[in-house]
Amino acid sequence: MKKFLLLSVAMLICVASFAQKKGDKCVAGSLSLDCGTQKTTISDGSYSTSANQPSGAFFSIGAEFGYFVANNLRLAMYLSVPFSSSPIEEIDGKWLRNTATAFGINPNVAYYVQLTDRLYYTPEIGASLDFGSRKEQLSISESYKTPFWGWNVYANLLALEFKVTEKLSIGALVSGLSYGNTRFTDKKSDAYLDSSQFNFDLNNSSVHIRFYF
Repeated sequence: MKKFLLLSVAMLICVASFAQKKGDKCVAGSLSLDCGTQKTTISDGSYSTSANQPSGAFFSIGAEFGYFVANNLRLAMYLSVPFSSSPIEEIDGKWLRNTATAFGINPNVAYYVQLTDRLYYTPEIGASLDFGSRKEQLSISESYKTPFWGWNVYANLLALEFKVTEKLSIGALVSGLSYGNTRFTDKKSDAYLDSSQFNFDLNNSSVHIRFYF
């Protein structure tokens, strides 16, 4: 019985050593990528034709600093540079695309739920503010740029983090619920276009490496 109690205490100490306590800090880097191609095949009896078409692409790289205001409760500021590209039309074997590049500021809150001694469930809610420009290709040689800014609030409920060591972890999350608004401004006429969106997106995922100190 004593051996069992000692073993149980040792296991609890081991588990506690990987828990995040008030006052802990962390830094992280993340990478998000979503791209590919789609193939269309048309069949007519014994004859068929196929065509490959690029799909939309998204890429983002970012860095984050976090501080634990309470045990297992993290406040963080995340800075990112996202890029997106959407094919429009194929002309002379080349695809015209709409592209957008931005700079994002993203405060967020995450809570750590310990599943095992090293695996955590880390749901996150936050908001973001983005500034950037959108380029629309009108032809192979002509394009048009439009500046924009927007805000977004979100909840990422599918998020896990694995502690490789007490100071190093690897995590992954899948985008969830979000709502936001983006304003595009025409510099020539000072006209603007507001676009609001509500999304439930399980297609975009990201991975990160986080260091604790």
